[in-house]
Amino acid sequence: MQSSLHKIPLIFQIIKSLDIFGQSITLNINKQNTYKTVFGGISSICLIFILIAIFQTNIVDFFEKSAVSFSSKTEFNPNPDQITMNIQNYMVAFSIEQDDFVNNPMFNITIEQRHYYRNALGSLVKQNNYLQLEPCTLEHFEFLSNQNYSDFQMQFNQLELNKWLCPQKDFQFYMEGTYTSEEFDFIRVIVSDCDDSQSGYLNWQPTCASKSQKDLHLNKEGQFKLQIYQVNSVVNPKASEQYYQSYLDGEMYFTFVPQKLSRQTNLYYRKYYFQNDNSLMPFFKSIDEKELIVRQSVDYRDLTELGRNTDQNYAIVYLRRSQFSEFIQRRFMKFDELLSFLGGFLQIMITGFGIFIMYYNKLSLQIELSNKLYNFSKSLNKNATFKQSVKQTVNTSILNESKIEIKSVQQAKKDNTLMNQKDEISMTESILNLFEKSKKIKLTSKSLINHLSFGYLLNDNETQIFQKAMERVDQSLDIQEILYQLQEINKLKSLLLKKQQIILFNFTQKPNLTLEDEEQLPSRLLIEQQLEDDKQILNKELIIKDLFSAWLDMKCDQTQNTCQVELNQKLSQDLGSDIQSVFSDYVKAQHTQKKKMEYQLIINNQEQQDLIQSLQK
Repeated sequence: MQSSLHKIPLIFQIIKSLDIFGQSITLNINKQNTYKTVFGGISSICLIFILIAIFQTNIVDFFEKSAVSFSSKTEFNPNPDQITMNIQNYMVAFSIEQDDFVNNPMFNITIEQRHYYRNALGSLVKQNNYLQLEPCTLEHFEFLSNQNYSDFQMQFNQLELNKWLCPQKDFQFYMEGTYTSEEFDFIRVIVSDCDDSQSGYLNWQPTCASKSQKDLHLNKEGQFKLQIYQVNSVVNPKASEQYYQSYLDGEMYFTFVPQKLSRQTNLYYRKYYFQNDNSLMPFFKSIDEKELIVRQSVDYRDLTELGRNTDQNYAIVYLRRSQFSEFIQRRFMKFDELLSFLGGFLQIMITGFGIFIMYYNKLSLQIELSNKLYNFSKSLNKNATFKQSVKQTVNTSILNESKIEIKSVQQAKKDNTLMNQKDEISMTESILNLFEKSKKIKLTSKSLINHLSFGYLLNDNETQIFQKAMERVDQSLDIQEILYQLQEINKLKSLLLKKQQIILFNFTQKPNLTLEDEEQLPSRLLIEQQLEDDKQILNKELIIKDLFSAWLDMKCDQTQNTCQVELNQKLSQDLGSDIQSVFSDYVKAQHTQKKKMEYQLIINNQEQQDLIQSLQK
């Protein structure tokens, strides 16, 4: 049972040591745990406005989903998977550069869907499927119209695409694998001699141009040109909304001369696979997937050959599946990332601007402590104001002494009271002037430069006393200095008190804390705090009155022993000659006023007796 009781405090100690919310112990100044200045407050307000202006943009971008991060990966596959082209994601238009190609062509353009596969014996089996062409219309380019291609109709009319040939609206292009794969699908576009007798042109029924028309064109141009317009897309994964943009790619054409110059071209198409996370909150995903077919400028292979008399195909274009695929993951900035960004930026701003502000606040703290803890060179005026007022009072009284009229004793006492009140006010003002006019160090540009230059620049008496004050405050705030002073107090206690007295001293009662107003003895620190608050004038007068009463009682006490007399003399010296001079002048003025009052009363009584005697006669 006892062992279990001993374990309980140990368990509490272990639990207490795991507290991650422990309150740090710090000292206070001016009833606050941090020292603050007006300059620091103004700087903080400016910094807050700057941060609000910056953060406002980031927060708006966050909710508008403008901040996007992405990762891309390019994969190579020796046997690329199948892609399907249709009117929803692709369109192509063909034409031979000539007049009225659709109605009177010089060459035929044929599209073949080819499928190669290897059987069990390893033989390559080829299958061909001819696809129909028809004159292009605006409906063929539905994919561009759905991508906010607002000016495509105007471009369609300018390019006269209605005189070009397009696949049927329900076309399907399949592209898969390579020549060495088991499954190989591709599109073959062939330019050959025009033959309007073929039955493969159901939607396009042309009338072939004559041989003389072809010769005339060849003599004039020197070549024939196959033109290809196709729908392509440019990818911008950093964009917030329209991360891809489709357009009409018309930068592709191939020249040829029948039986003299032939062309073969391979165009490769990549599949872009997008995975978009539309969620803004962490740990939640809203995935949107999108596939796009894109032909990059590097996916192009061209071969030019000399023609032969046996050539029947003058230009061949292969549309093939690229062995490269692009995988892009896009996501918007998450809420935790926004907080991390704002917090990091805030910390950088505070650190950048706070170096100088914190340094300024540290100097201000040292200056305020220096002014409260130490005295510097005093002003020359001292208590001249009070002395002048006393002299004026005495001189006025002497000048008016001859003009004193008969007054009653009650009226004389009343005048005496008013004079005492005036003298007390004059004494209070003089003491306050001593505190107000006492010289204090200030942070000036000269002292700041001298401090920053470690005392090498602008070194004079003023900057030297400033530097010494800073060093003295740092020394006073040093923990070793504080602990040393506490040890000195303990040593003093052991010297003044016996062992039994120390024990009793250690068991004295703690101060009582009640709801009643507690008595606070006047002090220099208290009067300096009162001087900073102009509203507490009455408290200042009471403090000065208590100070004078304590000084006067100490002077007039006749029951003091030798030790107390020596101690009182030492206290008077430490009080300062200026304050003692003000109090002495005040006492002299009171004494002079008292004698004048007594003299006044004697004169009044004598005059009254003379008046009574004259009346009796």
